Amino acid sequence: MATIQVMLGSNVVLYDLKRRFEVIAKKSNVGKIVGGHKLVNPLQRPGAVVIKRSRKASSIDVVCAVATTTPSAEPSAVDTWETTVSQPDTFSQYSGYIADAAVEETDALNAYNADKFATVFKKRPFLLARRLVQIAGTLGGWAALRSFDSLMGRSDTNFKKRAGQLRAALVQLGPAFVKIAQAVSSRPDVIAPEYLAELELLQDRIAPFSTELALNIIEQELGVPVEHLFSEISPQPVAAASLGQVYQARLRPSGEAVAVKVQRPGVRAAMALDLFILRKMVDYARVFLRLNTDLAGVVDEWGLSVFREMDYQAEARNGVRFRKMFGTLPDVFIPEMFTELTSRRVLVMQWVEGQRLSEVNDLRLVEVGVNCSLTQLLDSGFYHADPHPGNLMRTPDGKLAYLDFGMMGEMKENLRDGLIEASLHLVNREFDELASDFVTLGLLPPTAEMGALSQALTGVFQEAISKGVRNISFGDLSGKLGVTMYQFKFRIPSYFSLVIRSLTVLEGIALSTDPNYKVLSSSYPWIARKVLTDKSPQLQSTLRSLLYKDGSFRIDRLESLMTEAMRSQMENPEDLEGLQERKGSTSEGDARNVVKQILTFALTEQGDFVRDLLLDELAKGLDALNRAAFDMAAKELRSRAPFALPALAPLTEGEDVKHLHNLQQLTSLLSGSSTNFTNTAVMQVSSTSKSDMVVRTEVLNLTDTEGSLTWDEVSVLLQRMSSLFQYTPMLSVVPELPFSAQQQAVLLPAELATRLASRFLARSIRGSIPKTTSRFSTVKDNSDI
Repeated sequence: MATIQVMLGSNVVLYDLKRRFEVIAKKSNVGKIVGGHKLVNPLQRPGAVVIKRSRKASSIDVVCAVATTTPSAEPSAVDTWETTVSQPDTFSQYSGYIADAAVEETDALNAYNADKFATVFKKRPFLLARRLVQIAGTLGGWAALRSFDSLMGRSDTNFKKRAGQLRAALVQLGPAFVKIAQAVSSRPDVIAPEYLAELELLQDRIAPFSTELALNIIEQELGVPVEHLFSEISPQPVAAASLGQVYQARLRPSGEAVAVKVQRPGVRAAMALDLFILRKMVDYARVFLRLNTDLAGVVDEWGLSVFREMDYQAEARNGVRFRKMFGTLPDVFIPEMFTELTSRRVLVMQWVEGQRLSEVNDLRLVEVGVNCSLTQLLDSGFYHADPHPGNLMRTPDGKLAYLDFGMMGEMKENLRDGLIEASLHLVNREFDELASDFVTLGLLPPTAEMGALSQALTGVFQEAISKGVRNISFGDLSGKLGVTMYQFKFRIPSYFSLVIRSLTVLEGIALSTDPNYKVLSSSYPWIARKVLTDKSPQLQSTLRSLLYKDGSFRIDRLESLMTEAMRSQMENPEDLEGLQERKGSTSEGDARNVVKQILTFALTEQGDFVRDLLLDELAKGLDALNRAAFDMAAKELRSRAPFALPALAPLTEGEDVKHLHNLQQLTSLLSGSSTNFTNTAVMQVSSTSKSDMVVRTEVLNLTDTEGSLTWDEVSVLLQRMSSLFQYTPMLSVVPELPFSAQQQAVLLPAELATRLASRFLARSIRGSIPKTTSRFSTVKDNSDI
C-alpha cells in the first residue's frame, strides 16, 4: 500500500502494518463494535486509524494502521482538529428539534422553493416561535456579554474569549449562520484577528456528527455495504463544515485514495426554516426602511445556491464540468468526481493532498486564483461562487486545487461584457459611460437620472482612481459606493451578490499574505487582455469607443491597455516600463523582450482587431501626410518661382488634421516621445541655414480639427517618421516570433499599400463628384508663423 499523506495542518502518514503484526479483535481490549463496524486502535497512538467492516461481530483479524506525524510548520493544527473531533455535535444537540419536526417534508424538496417552505412552516407556528426565541436568546446572550464587558471595562481582557463564544453560538444555530460567518472569515481588513481566527475554524473544523451515523447514511444512499465500496476508511472525519463532513478512504477495486463527503443529518430542515425567517425579515425591512433593493431576491438567490450545494449529485456534475473547463489552466488542479458512487447526500471524489491557501504565504497562487476566477466570471460565465480558504488548497507540486463545487454561479454574456466595460470606464474615469454600465448590469433602471449619477460617481471614485489602477482597493470602492447606491436607489441583482462575494473573498485571502494587495490591480491585466483580444462585437465596440474621441485616436489609452495586458505575462513586469520611458532607461535585452511581446500580440490572430485599427490609422495618417506635403511643396515652389504660377486648390482637408494628429501620436509612441497628446509639446526642427539646425519647443494644438497646418508642423512629422529607422534593428526579433506572426509580418507592407490605394481611389471618386460648396484651404501662409 502506498503511503497516504493527509494534510491537517501537518503531514499525517498512514502505514500499512499488515506485514508487521496482526491484531486479533478478541485479544484487544480496546476494540469496539459500532453498528457492525469495528474501530480499532490497539496501540492507542495519536492520529488516524483505518476502519474495516468485520464479517463476524465477534472475532476477526483486523488490518490496522497507525498514524505518525512528520514535522510541520504548524504542529498545533492536528491538536486543534483532534480537540474539535472530541467535542459534542452541538448543532444536533441544540437545533436537532427542527429536523425532528419537519425533516420528511423538507427532505422531499429537491430544490429551494420559498413558497413551499412557507407552506411547511406556517403550519408549525410553535416550531417557528421556538426557533426565533433560540436565535434571539443565543445571539442576544452573546451581545449582552459583550455589552457587559464594555460597561465593566473588560472588553480587551475577554475579547478572545467572546470570539470563541460567538463561534460556538453560530455552530449551535446551524448552517445558515455558519455560512454567513464563512463569508466574512476571509476579510482580515474587516474582522479583528481574534474573531478571524475563530471564524476561520467554521470553514472545515466544526464538531462532526458520529461516524456510526455517517456509515449508515453511506449505505442507505448508495445501497451497498461499506466494505464492498472501500477497503479502508478513516474512523473519524478529516474535516467537517456546516453542511457535511469528509472521510478519507480507499476504493476496494482500485485502491485509489478518495474523499468521501457525507451530508449532516437535518441540515436541510434547519436551512429551510432559517431561510424562511430571513426572507420574512428582509421583506419587513424593505417596507419599513423603504429600500429599493430586492433583498428578497438576494435571499432567494442565496437559498437556491445553498440548496444546490446540498445536492451532491449536482455538485458532482458541477465538478465534472469545472474540471473540463478549467482543469487545463496552468497551475490549477481540479479533482476527479466519481459520479457512479455519488448520491444526493454522499459524494466520492479524488483525494487531494495539500495545505489551505490561507496557511501558506504564496501570493503567486493567489494571483493564479484571481486569474482563474476572472476566466470563470468574465470568459465562460460558469464560476465557483464559494472560494473561501477551506475550498482552496496548495498542492505539494505548487498548484492551486479547487474543492467543493456545490455553490456555483452562471452569468450571461451581456452581463460579463458589461462588467468588463464598467471596469474599463472606471479606470479611465469615464463616469458618464460607467453610469450607463450600471443600467446594463441591472443595478439601475433605464429611467435613472444619468447626469446626476455621473456627477455622484465622479465624486465617489475620482480620488481613488487618481492613485492609479494598481492602488485601487476593491473593498474601498464597495464601501464608498454605499451612500450613492442608497441615494439613487440601486438594485442589487441576485447574480451580482455572488460575484461580489467571490471577488471580496479572493481579496481577503490575498490580504492575509500581503496587506497592500489590490484585487482590481491583479484583475486589470486580465481585463485588458480580454478587451484587446476578444471577438465579441460588444467588446470590440467598447474598445473602439475607448480609443477614439471626436475622431481622434487616443494612442495613450492603447499604450496603457497593452502595458497592463502584458504586465503579468512578462518574467519581469518592470520591463514594460520601456513602453512608457524608452529613453535609455531599459537595457537592449529588455527592450527587445518588450518588442517581441508587442509583435507577438499584434501579428497573431489575437491581435487582429487592434492591428486593423493601427493599419487604418497609419493609412489615414500617411495619406494625409502625403497630401499635406504636396500642398506645402506646391506652395513653396510657387513662392520661390521667378514668375507667377497659378494657384492650385489645396488637397488637404479638415479631417486630415485629425489623421495627422493620430499619426503624430503613433510616431511619438514608437520613437519614445511623451504620450500626453491633448496639447503635445513636440520638438520642432527648423532649418535656419544648411549648416545650422536650431531646435525649439513649441506647443501644437493638433486636436483642433478646424486649425491649419504649417510647413514646420509637417516637417516635424516627417522628422518623426525618419526617426523610426533607428529602431529597425529591433525587427530582428521577427524570426523569433511564431510562424503565423512571421507570415503576417511579411504581408503587412502589402496590406498597408492596399489601404493607401483604396483611400486614394475613394478620394478620386469623391473628387470627381461636383460639389455645391467650394473646398476650403487648411494651409496657412508661412508669414503666419
